[in-house]
Amino acid sequence: DGIRLVDEPFVGLESFGADQAHLYFGREREAAELLERLRSFGLVVVVGDSGSGKSSLVRAGVATAFREGRLADPMGPR
Repeated sequence: DGIRLVDEPFVGLESFGADQAHLYFGREREAAELLERLRSFGLVVVVGDSGSGKSSLVRAGVATAFREGRLADPMGPR
């Protein structure tokens, strides 16, 4: 994958998206918990105060992990 250098890693009040996932860190535990709940229930609702990081958690954390196959069944299709 390699190291990506950026001029300014701080996105301000904007949320992190998939293209900034490599800059998003510190919420790995929360993202892993959401992934586990998605595996178990198929649907998760994320709520919180405005500006608390909901969109970044979902877009840069959970959605990126989903695209990487982290929700795939390790046993394959049944």
